[in-house]
Amino acid sequence: MDNPIQLEIIKNALNRIGEEMAIAIIRAAYFTFIKEMADMSCAIFDYQARLVAQSGAPLLHLSSLRPSLRELMKDFPPEQMKEGDVYLFNDPFRGGIHSNDIMVIRPVFYKSQLTFFTCALIHVSDLGGVSAGGLPANATECYHEGLMLPPVKLYDGGQLNHDLVRIIRANSRTPDKVMGDINAMAGGNNFAARKMTELLDKHGRDKLLHYVNQLIEYTERRTRQEIEKIPDGVYQGEYVVEEDGVDLGKTFKVKATVTIEGSNCHVDFSGTDPQARGPINAAYSQSTSGVITALRCIIDHSIPMNEGCFLPIQVTLPEGTLVNPRRPAACNARVAVVQAVIDAIHRALAAPYREKVAGCAGTTHVYTVGGVDPDNGNWNYMDAIVGAMGATFGNDGPDNGIHPIYSTGDGYGASMEAYETELPILYHGYGIWNDSGGPGKWRGGCGTWREVEFLQTSLLTVRASDRCKLPPPGVEGGKTGKGGSWFINLGKPTQVLLPTKKTNHPVEPGDVLTMFTSGGGGYGDPFQRDPELVARDVRQKLVSVESAARDYGVIVNPVTGTVDSGATARLRR
Repeated sequence: MDNPIQLEIIKNALNRIGEEMAIAIIRAAYFTFIKEMADMSCAIFDYQARLVAQSGAPLLHLSSLRPSLRELMKDFPPEQMKEGDVYLFNDPFRGGIHSNDIMVIRPVFYKSQLTFFTCALIHVSDLGGVSAGGLPANATECYHEGLMLPPVKLYDGGQLNHDLVRIIRANSRTPDKVMGDINAMAGGNNFAARKMTELLDKHGRDKLLHYVNQLIEYTERRTRQEIEKIPDGVYQGEYVVEEDGVDLGKTFKVKATVTIEGSNCHVDFSGTDPQARGPINAAYSQSTSGVITALRCIIDHSIPMNEGCFLPIQVTLPEGTLVNPRRPAACNARVAVVQAVIDAIHRALAAPYREKVAGCAGTTHVYTVGGVDPDNGNWNYMDAIVGAMGATFGNDGPDNGIHPIYSTGDGYGASMEAYETELPILYHGYGIWNDSGGPGKWRGGCGTWREVEFLQTSLLTVRASDRCKLPPPGVEGGKTGKGGSWFINLGKPTQVLLPTKKTNHPVEPGDVLTMFTSGGGGYGDPFQRDPELVARDVRQKLVSVESAARDYGVIVNPVTGTVDSGATARLRR
């Protein structure tokens, strides 16, 4: 390493550009879900399509941008690219995620030489499909989910492709919002390209690329050092997904075999079930994301996220399975399989990494609503709440919905007032769902509840990705969390318990949707939990007095919130 201080300065400069690019896009975005929850990602790649830096965004997106850029370069070779070109596509079978996740990519030239790429991805509001928002819970092929776009030019030498814009607008229920977000990404790419040019002016092309090489080599070296800490061997784990939304009651298995040889890690998913008819399938980029996320939960978190993280890891994803489906598989609920990938790997590594393995987490609960306003035409609304994480050795799971594969830092916690300002809905409340965390020596995180009233006649699609009927299990004797659910008009004569996955359920003005997200699994025997911690949970309304006695063997005075030590000792005996 030539100059570690200079390397650190350049690393931070690259990461800052990625972050500023993301901020610029969010501020310019049209879709409420982007403005409020930042369901997007930005990254910078070098001219060889190697990941250099990223925004602080979900790894799910990052591992899509990386293979997508390489697919783009097959259709548009770098030697044919020119200044002012901007590309767009969303094909999940060529590195994408699902139709609503659109990628915009711009080559960055310096003194007429292709040097970097800036890339952005946004979950746009609507590209058609069976339900508003393109997330039908009963989709059986990708064409049910919306418009599919191969790599195409959005701008050709700075000239907008008006025909492409017309095609996109004609296939969206909310064309202004979709094109607004695409334009926001194009603007963010332009902003990042200017910043990268300034960085190149400051350091020079050869010097900056030299430090990029060093940064990637540094990350690879540190990643290999972490893998070497795992004893050589072959480790196996699996996880079962509860259903796919189409073949109700049918379960699906994800199997992972992790082979460690020195500093190399091979994760093989042979033995995983064939692809599902429903939309839980994970395109290969998403399954790769699950692998990287699982391993980064274990290794040193200070290692930078760039191409070097991928180099020591080989992934085998058998074609035609849940983790690498063939076209035209539906993929919009892929989080169910991605999270199963993570937990299958963690179960495989439970023996050598017992103290780092967590109780299983809940997954995302997403709902979309679409209707027609007499004055403003079509509208659609998307919201997501994330299930709680499981407990780890020495730590309770977080209770606020922060989740490893949606690592935006806020657990998808949007401003309710922002939604109410723009859409015909009214929130009644949002909070922690007590008694939902899996009991354990360390308690699984509690899920959340949310209530929203609809003010116009509309169609509701609910899509709990997984872990409602088969709740998140605990580890090392820890118990399962509670499984989530959806209700219409809970506690009223018109109450309806919705399936976990339901497409285009009609709702009328005054109907209220109540949703509960799954709690995380516990870690260790709950009867070994410190009684004072149980009492604290009771006082904070995370655990009820009844659960304290039943699940933990702890008697808590319901008035004072203190432990009855004698009664607790007798009960635990």
